[in-house]
Amino acid sequence: MLYLNSLENSALSNPDNRFAICLNTTKDMPTIPELAPTEPLYTLWQDKSIAWTEFKDRYLHEMRKEFTNKLSQLKRIAEYSLKNDVTLHSPEPNGHKTYRSLLGEIIDGIWQKNQQTGQIIDLALAPAVESQHSPENQKMMQTIAERCDYFSAVKHWSGGPVSCEGCYYLDQQVLVCPPTNRVVVNYQWV
Repeated sequence: MLYLNSLENSALSNPDNRFAICLNTTKDMPTIPELAPTEPLYTLWQDKSIAWTEFKDRYLHEMRKEFTNKLSQLKRIAEYSLKNDVTLHSPEPNGHKTYRSLLGEIIDGIWQKNQQTGQIIDLALAPAVESQHSPENQKMMQTIAERCDYFSAVKHWSGGPVSCEGCYYLDQQVLVCPPTNRVVVNYQWV
């Protein structure tokens, strides 16, 4: 399974098989700079000199180039994370518009192309601003997530309690967890 997280949350991740995906080395974990955007591209994005769409296009281009490399780290991590729990940490804050989320999409695409099934959970997604669910259903989703194998190595989700509501895999339309094929909200038909 592949977990994605921010460096600021690294203390919460399993110390085994965790890597920083950034250009600078870290003292607490090995670094894979090949999976980070180049310094000029990252600087443009951080300075807000380019829009998200341009950053995304250029980062995807860089990753396609890295993927064609004979010693591709992208290929290695995609293959390795199918058999092992791996956490990739980036220096970006919590949220959706991160290169770590793009990297998750890329790796998922690699798995699909090779007809392999892996699971990716972004542990650093921003928490929902306001829940649309009743307090009872919120508690139910928290209880399910606390017992879920996909969250077993994580104590908190984006600084708050673990909940199906913030899970990458939750089908928001029918409130079902596809990996476990479990309904996470008690339906009350009227």
